[in-house]
Amino acid sequence: MSKMKPSEKTLITGLIISVAFISWSTVGTSVGAGFIALAYLIGLFRGNLIKPHNPMLFWGLIGGVAWMLVGLLWTSNIIVGLAILKVMLPMLIFPLGLLSVRWDFNRWGPVAVKVFIIASFLAAFAGLVWGCWSSFMGGETHPRMWSPFISHIRMGLILAIGWGILLLNRKYTYSLLYGIIAFLSIWNTASVTGIVMLSITAFFCWINLVKSSVKNQTIILSSLIISFGLTAITYSIYPSPFTGELPTHTPWGNKYVHHPEKYLEENGNKVWNLLAIDEMSKEWNLRSKVPFDSLDGNGHQIQTTLIRYLTSLNLPKNGESVKTLSNSGVKNVENGRTTIKNHSGLMLRLEVLKFELGNFLDGGDPGGNSVTQRFEYLQTGIYILKSNGLKGLLFGVGTGDLPASFERAFVETSSRVDKVFRQEAHNQYISWWVRSGFVGLVLWLIVLYASWPKTSSIARLAWCIIVLSCFAEDTLETQAGVTLTMLVLTGLAYFNGNDTTNSQI
Repeated sequence: MSKMKPSEKTLITGLIISVAFISWSTVGTSVGAGFIALAYLIGLFRGNLIKPHNPMLFWGLIGGVAWMLVGLLWTSNIIVGLAILKVMLPMLIFPLGLLSVRWDFNRWGPVAVKVFIIASFLAAFAGLVWGCWSSFMGGETHPRMWSPFISHIRMGLILAIGWGILLLNRKYTYSLLYGIIAFLSIWNTASVTGIVMLSITAFFCWINLVKSSVKNQTIILSSLIISFGLTAITYSIYPSPFTGELPTHTPWGNKYVHHPEKYLEENGNKVWNLLAIDEMSKEWNLRSKVPFDSLDGNGHQIQTTLIRYLTSLNLPKNGESVKTLSNSGVKNVENGRTTIKNHSGLMLRLEVLKFELGNFLDGGDPGGNSVTQRFEYLQTGIYILKSNGLKGLLFGVGTGDLPASFERAFVETSSRVDKVFRQEAHNQYISWWVRSGFVGLVLWLIVLYASWPKTSSIARLAWCIIVLSCFAEDTLETQAGVTLTMLVLTGLAYFNGNDTTNSQI
């Protein structure tokens, strides 16, 4: 690096730090961004900045940040607006640095990619070790403990990109090892977004690596496999309506209460049939020191937990079932366990998703259910757009008013989501539109259009992962998400060779 200009040295230092820490620490990425910003200032002071090689991308990003700054003029919460701008700083720093400072991408791009892959692999491996050790020691078993450094959602995106880079470079031995660790990490974090992105990576790479003579057949076969898989998953989690006869009285002669119109299931059995609450209450209080009208170890109603647990055993919810319940079963209910199934990772997530869907169809509170509550968030965002008039539609609610706007809209629409779980859109495009109006959304779409790689499969894959993730996540609402997005849109914008031939790592 001795022959490099100070601005390039500083830029490369910042880039390497950023890609090294993107999987580990927001503090590290902040330091990296600081070096990149310093590189721009050095280049500006020395007068050796270059014209951005992608001016539409450059000015689209700069314009987006400038528009959010202008949005402070009509926001009612300056503090929140400034906090948002702080999170969005990489949208300003990375184009100024990576697109305006002269640097040798052919030399340093592959180095940065190698660091990115090694760092993400080690972070995923460390998360697996930590999760296994915590489980072995009897500690917290929440899926997110398997990604202790950054959000499991962002980690899933990083691993999908890293695996795709290795596959497209035909590093099959490394990609096998990386893919196994990535899959285990995403499986244990139970990230639906992560597994979808990993699947997209597999599909994309398969299409790009096959011979051109069989590419069309491969696309058709892959589409059929994906369609079959999605159909099978949907069939497995979608609850069916009840059919059959139900007894009218318990073995003790009391009347059952049935709700055959409801969908909710546990272990394939309907939850809201065969209910004899009075019998259950009396027998439970004889079996347990935890009262029937109190909470279990997870903070949920004992009554509901007991109903779900007995349902998973395919037992009627009556006094006899509670009386004959094993001591371990009583303990399980006290601890908040709702099913006899002992799934973990993604299998557990599919079971939870099935419960979420049944609960949603029954008109229950979708709060705390990460998939079904997204429908409520999306509907709430659309309500805000419709109710704020032409001014709000064009210019948005203001840079700092997105959270408050959603809070008001939840109340105005009498949302089923409990206050504890009320969040923003979980759709970056809706978030952009609500916060910054149609003007802000158009600027963001210009950025996406301008950043589309014309030749490189690697850059196209990374671009697709970022763009698709924005439909189900607020990808740019966290520092890690913004930094990853800017690394992809501005860093990989230099991949302009023929497919992957200029991007060997």
